[in-house]
Amino acid sequence: MLAAVFLPLLGALLSPTATASASPAAPEVPKPARINLVLDLSGSMNENDAGGQTRLAAAKQAVTRIIDTAPEQAPLGLRVYGATYPGQDRRQGCADTQQVLPVTPMDRAARADTKKQVADFKAVGFTPIGVSLREAAKDLGTSGKRRIVLVSDGDDTCAPPQPCEVARELKVKGIDLAVDVIGFRTPSSARAQLKCIADVTDGSYADADDADSLTANLGTLFRKGWRTYRATGKPVDGSLNGCDDAPLVTPGQYLDKFTGGRDLYYKVKKRPDQRLQVSATAVAEEGYSRGSIISVAAGPAGDGEPRAWLREFDQSMGWANIISAGGRSKPGAGNEEPAPNDVGCILVENEVTRSGDKPMPVELLVGIADKTTQGAGARTAEPRTGADAEGGFSFNSATPIGPGTHRQSIAVGEAPFWRVELKAGQRLTVTAGVDIPEDFPGSVTTGWGVTVYNAQRKSTQCNEDNDTTELLAGRTGHIERVCGPWEITDQDGAKSGDSKGYDVPGTYYIQAQIAETDDKAKGIVVPISLTVDVSGTARSGDSPVFFFGDSAAQDTAPSGAHGAGEQGGTDGKDATGDTTAAAKDDPPWGELAMPIGIGAGLLLLGGITFYALRRRGAAAS
Repeated sequence: MLAAVFLPLLGALLSPTATASASPAAPEVPKPARINLVLDLSGSMNENDAGGQTRLAAAKQAVTRIIDTAPEQAPLGLRVYGATYPGQDRRQGCADTQQVLPVTPMDRAARADTKKQVADFKAVGFTPIGVSLREAAKDLGTSGKRRIVLVSDGDDTCAPPQPCEVARELKVKGIDLAVDVIGFRTPSSARAQLKCIADVTDGSYADADDADSLTANLGTLFRKGWRTYRATGKPVDGSLNGCDDAPLVTPGQYLDKFTGGRDLYYKVKKRPDQRLQVSATAVAEEGYSRGSIISVAAGPAGDGEPRAWLREFDQSMGWANIISAGGRSKPGAGNEEPAPNDVGCILVENEVTRSGDKPMPVELLVGIADKTTQGAGARTAEPRTGADAEGGFSFNSATPIGPGTHRQSIAVGEAPFWRVELKAGQRLTVTAGVDIPEDFPGSVTTGWGVTVYNAQRKSTQCNEDNDTTELLAGRTGHIERVCGPWEITDQDGAKSGDSKGYDVPGTYYIQAQIAETDDKAKGIVVPISLTVDVSGTARSGDSPVFFFGDSAAQDTAPSGAHGAGEQGGTDGKDATGDTTAAAKDDPPWGELAMPIGIGAGLLLLGGITFYALRRRGAAAS
């Protein structure tokens, strides 16, 4: 009943006179890597020492989860060895390798067929690792990014060819292919051989002892090939010339691009009694220069830059794969300058790319709050736990979690996201830990980074020292980074302007990563933990509920979270009541970019400069 009243009203309030222009020239993003899983089904996989079950049973469990969670766009294949010949003839046993699933996108039929085959696997034969690697490379074709993920519990019993020599052979041929390896209950005598395969192909190596660790590490290695930051939205071409010829955007999420050093302009409808949120996220593809700045502003077009409604900016400290800024207009008709015909202008200022740089994806999130959205109420996602709480790879796919400790593994180079719902009066503390192996190849600037973004998608202050990263400084073992405790306030009634960014109730985002790494560290799998503590008593009050469209502000990945936090529900329709207007495009694959290395001596100065600029930006709004 509420939706039936809400949709026509909101459609009437926000109905545009023009639509955002679709852009055939959306930002170029790389296709996901083609991945071939090579699974050991030799006789030793029948050993019953994998946490109360056989190694084979544990492997089936892990592979089934990979099949269930693989994105439909991601090409996946499956090769096995030792699966069909139980005899002692070495010639036959060492030829026992088959591609049971061609490298293909994982649609519903492919998932069902592959899971049935996995359930019927038997472990009976030899261990022809070298031969299987050669064949697996052929399975992947000759172009594009390709990865082999090998799971083995022991030595090659068929050499020659030696597996490491095969790996070198592939590398010498110039094949753009990496081999990631998981040693499953592997003895030390075999570990050196398996690590060599990963090392010479610039792949990753990880150990696993039971079903849980095998599932976690296998998932991490597959994510490394499939997902980095997933830039999503309805394609739009913002004007490069100003507000006059800018496209009109309604509530939703859009995908544009920075070209050269050009700014982007959009028109937006907003009455004086409505509030506007604008957030912009630039996604690094080759890394940011330290000091890069992204700004958002909005207001009547007028003679100068539109900033009467809001203006916020953020500066890259070189620790993240994104730069994100967001702001909200102030409440009340008396606090804002009205725009002619209620049509204002949004400006996204680009101090990120420069002339000659290739286009960089930019997400634009637009939301409106008023009495209608307030009456509809906020929609939030159910928190996830266990294996389902693995971090997502964008704001939209951030995994919803609640208070408690969440554990998983990540590959160095990943920067996963989680989200948590917070109300005014509550206090947030985030404790993120990572276990660094003894032989970790760190650099002087390598650190364990944790960033908290508020509901405007703007980074907050982690703690009183203003640092975003805990430098490893050669340390190994367990390292923790603590953000908070910070009290959530409401910027509409906050007495102090020094809120550190925690003055916006709603959806908060947490991102964790090992930052500023040596190239040799990329892809190393490390276990992490994330503990979220929410204390205090939520205060009653009417925090604004923003409408961000529907599908345009959501991610539909199998393992991603849905929703955009503090937003009104619309039963699948956009602000105009049109079920087709919201973006439903398959999300492109943004490539993770690690930041450009800098000297450790600049860290403190950079932190002070960053904080001062942020404080000035907030004051300017």
